[in-house]
Amino acid sequence: MRQLSLKKVKLADEQNFRKNFIWNMLGMTFNSFNSLFYMVIVTRINGTDEAGIFTLAFSVACLVFYIGTYAGRVYQVTDSNKIISTSDYVAHRLIAFAVLVIASITYSVIMGYSGQKLIVVLLLCLLKGLEALADVFYGILHKNDYLYKAGFSLTVKSLLSITAFFVIDLITHNIVLSISSMILIWGLMLFFYDIPSSYKIDKFDWNVRLKNIFFLFKDGFFVFLINFFSVYIVNAPKYAADGVLLNSSQAIFGIVLMPATLVSLAVQYLIQPYLKKMARYYEREEINNFNKIIMKLFFFTILFGVICLIGAYIFGIPILSLVYGINLTEYRIQLEIIILGAIFYSLSIILSAAMTTARYTFIQFVIYLLTSIVGFGVSNFLISIFKLDGAVLAYILIMLNQFILYILSYIYLNKTKKIFAKHL
Repeated sequence: MRQLSLKKVKLADEQNFRKNFIWNMLGMTFNSFNSLFYMVIVTRINGTDEAGIFTLAFSVACLVFYIGTYAGRVYQVTDSNKIISTSDYVAHRLIAFAVLVIASITYSVIMGYSGQKLIVVLLLCLLKGLEALADVFYGILHKNDYLYKAGFSLTVKSLLSITAFFVIDLITHNIVLSISSMILIWGLMLFFYDIPSSYKIDKFDWNVRLKNIFFLFKDGFFVFLINFFSVYIVNAPKYAADGVLLNSSQAIFGIVLMPATLVSLAVQYLIQPYLKKMARYYEREEINNFNKIIMKLFFFTILFGVICLIGAYIFGIPILSLVYGINLTEYRIQLEIIILGAIFYSLSIILSAAMTTARYTFIQFVIYLLTSIVGFGVSNFLISIFKLDGAVLAYILIMLNQFILYILSYIYLNKTKKIFAKHL
C-alpha cells in the first residue's frame, strides 16, 4: 500500500511538472514573440515612420520593465528566508511599479518627447509596468508549484493582446488606441485572475515590515543592475539612434535586429535543460564535467549560428521583406553582421549561466557595466558618422566586447580554480 501511494505521488508530481513546463513555455514564448508581431502589424498598417516610434518606445519600455521587477521572480522563488513574507514582496513590487512610472515620465521629459511619441512611450512603459506587477503574483504561484497558472495567464494575455492590437489598429490606424486596449486586457487579467489565484494559495495581508522592504532593495541590487544593463546593451544602438536617425531608418534597424532576438531566445531554450546538471556538477566540484557542458553548449550554439548565417543570407531578406512589406534587399550584409553579433551574445549567455551557477554575480555586474559604457560611447560615435550602418557596427562591437570580457573572466576563474571556490 505504501509503495502504491508513493507511486501515485510520484506520478502526480510528474504530471504537475509537465503541466507547469508546458504552460510556462507557451506563456513565455507567446510573450517573447509578441514584439515581433507588433512590429509587423505597425509597419504594414501604419508605415515605417510610426513603426520607428514604436520600436524605440518598446525598447524604452523593456528597459524600465526591470525597474519594475527589480530583483525578479527567480530571487523571489528561490528565497528560503522565512522572515520576508509574501506581503513584503507584494509591497516591494508596488513601490518598484511606482518608481517605474516616475522613471518613465522623467526619461521622457529629459529626452524632450512630445505629441504621439510621448504618449506611445508612456503607454508602453505602463503596459510593461503591469507586466512587472503581475510577475510578483506569478512568483507566488511559482513558489507554491502552480506555475501552470502563471503560464496560462501569460498565454491568455499575450493572445488577447495581439488580437486586440491587430483588430483595433486595422480599424482605426491608431496605435495609441491599440496599446490602450492591451493595457485594459493586462489590467483586467491582473485584478480578476492573477491576484485572486495567488491569494487563494497564499492569503497574504498588508502586515508589511519596512525593514524587509529595504532589505529587498539592498540585497537584490546587483541582480537588478545585471538585468537592467543586459537590456540596455542589446538596445544601446536604438537609444543612441533616437533623434539622429529618421523614424523610418529606426524601423528598418529594428526589423533587421529582430532575428537576433530569436537566435538568443533559441539558445536560452537550449541552455535550460542543462541547468540542473550544471548545478549538480558544481556541488560535486566535478570541474571536467562542468566544463564539458559549457563546451557542448558552445558547439551547439556555434553550429546553430552558422546555420542561421547561411539561412539568413539566402532566405532572410526575402522573408523579412515579405513579412514587413518593405524592400530590404540592400540590407543583407547588415543582417549577417547582426546575427554574428547575436552569436557572440548567445555564447555570453552560456558563460553567464555557468558563472551564476557558481554564484559569481558581482563580476558579471562589472562586465555589464563596462559593456554598457563601451556601448554608449561606440553607439553614439558610430551612428553620428555612419547612421544606420553605424548602429549595425555598434551592435556587433558591443556583443563582441561582452563576449571577450566573459571568456577572459571564465578562463581566469578556471585557471585559478575559483569557479569552484563556492563564494560570492
